[in-house]
Amino acid sequence: MLTALGGLLVPICLWFWRRPVALLMMVPIYSVFSAAALIIIGGLGITPGLLPSAIFIGVFFLNYLNGIRYPAERSVLLLLLPFILVVCGALGSSIIMPRLFENQVMVWPQKISSFFTPSLLTPSEGNITQDLYLLANALLTITAAFYLTRPGRLLSRLMDCYFWAGILVVVISIWQFMANVLHVYYPTKIFLSNPGWALLSDQSVGWLGRLNGPFSEPAALSSYMCGSISAAGWVIVNGDRRLLPKVTFWGALLVTFLTTASTGYLTLLALAGLLALRVVSAASWALRRRAAAGLLLGLVAAAVILFLIYTAAPGIFKELGLVLDGTIDKTQSSSYQARSTLDVDSLRELANTYGLGVGWGSNRSSSLLPGLCAAIGLWGVGGLVLFGLLLMRQARRAMNLTVDPELHYVIRGSAAALIANLISNLLSGPTISSPDFYLLLAMLVAATARAQHETTAPIWRGAAVRQAQAMQSA
Repeated sequence: MLTALGGLLVPICLWFWRRPVALLMMVPIYSVFSAAALIIIGGLGITPGLLPSAIFIGVFFLNYLNGIRYPAERSVLLLLLPFILVVCGALGSSIIMPRLFENQVMVWPQKISSFFTPSLLTPSEGNITQDLYLLANALLTITAAFYLTRPGRLLSRLMDCYFWAGILVVVISIWQFMANVLHVYYPTKIFLSNPGWALLSDQSVGWLGRLNGPFSEPAALSSYMCGSISAAGWVIVNGDRRLLPKVTFWGALLVTFLTTASTGYLTLLALAGLLALRVVSAASWALRRRAAAGLLLGLVAAAVILFLIYTAAPGIFKELGLVLDGTIDKTQSSSYQARSTLDVDSLRELANTYGLGVGWGSNRSSSLLPGLCAAIGLWGVGGLVLFGLLLMRQARRAMNLTVDPELHYVIRGSAAALIANLISNLLSGPTISSPDFYLLLAMLVAATARAQHETTAPIWRGAAVRQAQAMQSA
């Protein structure tokens, strides 16, 4: 069954099916509707971000079979090698581990039902569905990283699309806030139409309704907004003068506070700590001046906003006090205890399988690290940590190799967004399945590989120019 949102988005995607650039630009825009479905088949909904991703992957392989090649392919493969090995191992673990430890370990099932209780480990539907999500996202990372090594401004345009997606989320969230306060129309059923998700859109603190925007819950909205804040804030602090990151930063910051989600607040504190550490330890004096000016501007803006709120609606501070008390007392709540149980049991599964894990898709956790430990074991977590460290090292090296401001813009923005997403999911995200995260990863890899390639071959001539022209027409 085609949903209302699908009736709008599917034709647009199909119209541009032969234009890989347009398809990639749709990925961050479509991915913000993570709790919606384009098409509902049985009890499963196809999330919007998967459609342009799948079509792009298909077009990429079609072009590759027709002889289209891309610059810096070897650099991309070397950068992604640990990631590819972990993905292959995770796919293999979903087949091997549930059979190797069948009926020997208690796990929490992927699918939440009215009777969400632990059960004995057996091969299940969750192994298949999670494998499909992982394979689709991994292929998006690999193919997009190859494609984005092309010369031109495509990388910076995609970074702009990520910021535009953040502004779209801000607009939808403010719309929801106006609906809560002024009771204007808000199409909840359109944004929350995926039957495969647990949708928590009616939460409130006192009279203040909590925001979830186009996401399944306030924590998911705040996590996404923190990615936009981190990316925009880091490029601004490094001297970028574009208006788009500035609008994204302030809008996302406002929405994050309105969500009243502890995940967003803690992520912002962690990001502020990382920024302070970076500024104090290794930053230039120019960056330190910009960071200090930004902090002063933020404090002044916060004081003005609080004064206006107090003047217009003094009662809201009582509700904000309830939010603060709820955040401080979070460890005493039943939901926190339930999530802690999931994470503790996930770590217990790691021990019961001798560090090998129960297999990808076999277990559900509350936060990312225990979930990864339970699913792919110590070997998989170690591989991902190695991949992250090597990629960040190469990205820093690429920043020193190139003077191209567009590559600097993409490396800073994508790396900062990835770090924020990882922090928020380490706090309260069982997995990372949104295609825009994997596109950001591809952008970081491609920008790093391009910087390395252009240092050794800064000018494309002859056959390389003809190949670039062929890619432009593909």
